[in-house]
Amino acid sequence: MSFLSGTSKAEVIDLSLSLVALIAAFSILGERQVPGIEVILISAVGAGSGFLLHEMAHKFAAQRYGYWAEYRANKAGLVFMVVTAFMGIIFAAPGAVWFRKIGTAAPLYGDEVSPEQLKKEKREQLWIALAGPMTNIALTVLFFLLLVSGMLTGQLGSGAANYAIFINLILAAFNLLPFGPLDGAKIFSASRVMWAIVAVPTILVALPVYFGII
Repeated sequence: MSFLSGTSKAEVIDLSLSLVALIAAFSILGERQVPGIEVILISAVGAGSGFLLHEMAHKFAAQRYGYWAEYRANKAGLVFMVVTAFMGIIFAAPGAVWFRKIGTAAPLYGDEVSPEQLKKEKREQLWIALAGPMTNIALTVLFFLLLVSGMLTGQLGSGAANYAIFINLILAAFNLLPFGPLDGAKIFSASRVMWAIVAVPTILVALPVYFGII
């Protein structure tokens, strides 16, 4: 299934609104004022890759397992995110990919679900949840390799790569926390071993980066 064939007008609008709000918030975060064009471009690379590819990874993973999947924006969360960016903090909860199995009805009360079906659904939920943070981790590695390779010349290119590394790493670590509606809670519920393998090293690397230690 191609991206366009599986994307509705409502989803495109919600993705666009979320992307604009994220770029604005991350641009404002470092400046605490209306940002210049260079700051906006640098933020667009990091926020654009970190957010858009994260959500599309969830969507395509769900579609691969036969689910209907579409992104829906949290409009109140978008406004809150931009406002708090002026205060020097950011809480990014732009929205999420919603999905449901195509062509199957929810089991009625009293219906039995086979252990095999439960195991299959748990495995699907695990890989759908992992898709987003793993995409951020892959992007962190990619931008790091681009940075150290010397291929990116000039302040704009190196600045964009550095910010993309920061945003993707922090988004990966944040989403891997095993709480609430975050991907980490779903991964932890499905497989604690897999959560430990992916989440623990990511969070340990992200913490000193977030606090400016390295």
